[in-house]
Order: sequence, then C-alpha cells, then structure tokens
Amino acid sequence: MGLMAISPTTEKYDYQFERVWRSPRRYLSILKRFQGVILPDFSLYRDMPLCMQAWNIYRSRAIGTWLQDNGVDVIVNMRFGDERTFPLCCDGAPHGCVIAVGTNGAIDDEADRSFMRDGIDWIVGELAPTTIVVYGSAPEDIFGRHSKAGVRIVAFESDASIAHKGGE
Repeated sequence: MGLMAISPTTEKYDYQFERVWRSPRRYLSILKRFQGVILPDFSLYRDMPLCMQAWNIYRSRAIGTWLQDNGVDVIVNMRFGDERTFPLCCDGAPHGCVIAVGTNGAIDDEADRSFMRDGIDWIVGELAPTTIVVYGSAPEDIFGRHSKAGVRIVAFESDASIAHKGGE
C-alpha cells in the first residue's frame, strides 16, 4: 500500500481525473486501497479568470472533503495561479500538516519560478507545513530556505523533470 496522487499536473491530462470529479463513488474502492491520496491538481494559470482558478481549487478541496468523509486519508495539493489565489489555495488546509505541490510546468522560466517561490513562501507562512511533497523537481532556490528552516521536502521527480535533467 502506498500513496496515490490524483495529479497528472498539466491541463492536457486534466481529463484523466475529471472522471473522479464527476463520479467519485466509482473510484472510492480503488482509492481506499492506498494509504493516502494527494488531492487532484486541476490546472490553474495566471491568465485564467479568477473565478475559474477559484473553481479548480474548490473542486480539489471538495473531492478531498468527500474522500475524508468516506474514510480516505488525504494530502492537500497546493495549486495556485497568481497572487490572488495564494489565500484561496490555503483555504480548507490544516495548519502544521503535510502538503503537496507539483512543479511541472510551473518553473519553466524566471517569471514562473518567481510565482512559485512567492506562492510557496505564502503557503509556508500561512500553514507552517511539517512536510512538502513535491511532484517534479524541487529547486534549491524555491524550497531550500524552507528545508533549512525545518520543513521536510520530499521530492518525487516526474518523467518530465527527469527528461529535462537529461537535456542539461
């Protein structure tokens, strides 16, 4: 038994877990086989209308609440678009918990890295997580200061981040 991530992390794969949103009962027995589930990582982009960003955060939290109510342990996935969504992505997440964050497609250039850095700083300041589970690469310039401050950083490199390293 391990950890299940409902998090393909890019919009082109959102359809893969859209079915969990539409028919969660169908997948409950499968998800209960795992020790825990990282909540869905519905895509958010800085140029998305705020209401759509809020909707995708809401959907992740709603699935999480439903799973918890049905006996599944969950790890809240932190996904944010622009700075307006920093507080929204913390809504419903417990203080001092384990959180997850995906970096695929979110640190491709300096503007993306800056938003990721600012978002992680905001989240750590608000929630004081004990552990951050990172799906994708966990760059020192984004996660290093939190690791040094005692937050455990557990990185699971994605196929995309491994391929990117091969090209460097």
